[in-house]
Amino acid sequence: MKTIQYIVGLVSLLFVVQSNNAQTTVNASDLPQAGGSYLIQTSTADITGDYVSTGADYVWDFSTLDSNSETLVEFGEIAEAPVLAQLSFNNEWTNPDYLCDIFGPGEFDLAFLSELGIDLPVTLSNMMSYYQTSGSSYNIAGISMNLEGFDLPIEYSDIDEIHPLPLNFQDVISSTSAYEVDIPSVLNYTTSATREGSVDGWGTLLLPNGASHDVLRISTTITTHDILTQEGGEPFEIDRISTVYTWLGDGGLPYLEAKTIFGTTYSVEYQGEAPNEDTSNTDGMTALTPSDFVAFPNPASSGENIVLSGADQETTWDVSDLMGKIIISGMGTVICTDLFSPGAYIISTTSQMGLKTESIRVIVQ
Repeated sequence: MKTIQYIVGLVSLLFVVQSNNAQTTVNASDLPQAGGSYLIQTSTADITGDYVSTGADYVWDFSTLDSNSETLVEFGEIAEAPVLAQLSFNNEWTNPDYLCDIFGPGEFDLAFLSELGIDLPVTLSNMMSYYQTSGSSYNIAGISMNLEGFDLPIEYSDIDEIHPLPLNFQDVISSTSAYEVDIPSVLNYTTSATREGSVDGWGTLLLPNGASHDVLRISTTITTHDILTQEGGEPFEIDRISTVYTWLGDGGLPYLEAKTIFGTTYSVEYQGEAPNEDTSNTDGMTALTPSDFVAFPNPASSGENIVLSGADQETTWDVSDLMGKIIISGMGTVICTDLFSPGAYIISTTSQMGLKTESIRVIVQ
């Protein structure tokens, strides 16, 4: 009898150990949900941070991340989308391939045109993406925007398959996407992209304020080709290659996402509350944060001007390489990259108040 009890106890112990070390699986119910809201923090893109290391039953400790700004991201039921968008993305009778489950903010935004000196004669607003969450993969089927008070839905000619469903450790990601935005007498914008990656880790993610999450880690390389043609102008082409590290769990949106170019991190966002900060020694002064300045384009081609949005003619700056060697110094809102070799650089800006930030990182191709 004692032998039987010992065996039963051992089996139970092994079951508990295996349960505690079970791999995470991401299902449709773990993706963004209609009516869901998610608090996203934008953190300093620390070039010394290790976003690459991964493995099975791994612990990623990012509990010291800071927060420069936060955004509440909300998703809606597809039946609540603009009427014209529902004809494209909520119409199972005539458009079943584009039937979506939710809609919400996406990465598509033409605001960057102003940084290129292009002022559109029309007003674009309320840009949304449309997501499919109930099939064999998590997809973006299209986008919509409001053009001078009129809703303009745009179906992807090649639906963007973000990752398979359900998603498990060692799953492979390989997909393409494409769409076109054509605004007659204004501009034509076409883009195509490829995603190549894999689920290369699972384990525990530690975030500020003691947050801990069971996650899968995804590494994805995204190659994008954009062509922008303004009315009466020549096509302007942009090629981009970036690697995105994503930690997914049951939180709807990623718990953590880091984007890199040429091995240099330029964007870090995580989900949750901002960390508690000790402001007892700030003497009432607020230092500039990375969100105060934006460099565009980023990445830039050698010889192309980089515009510092948020700066003014009194702003002084230094551009240094990753070893700290200053390449060029100047003042104002424009940096010429004629002397730059391909690689990663840090722009340090100084305001009229003498406050300094070293958090703007740019890539020159």
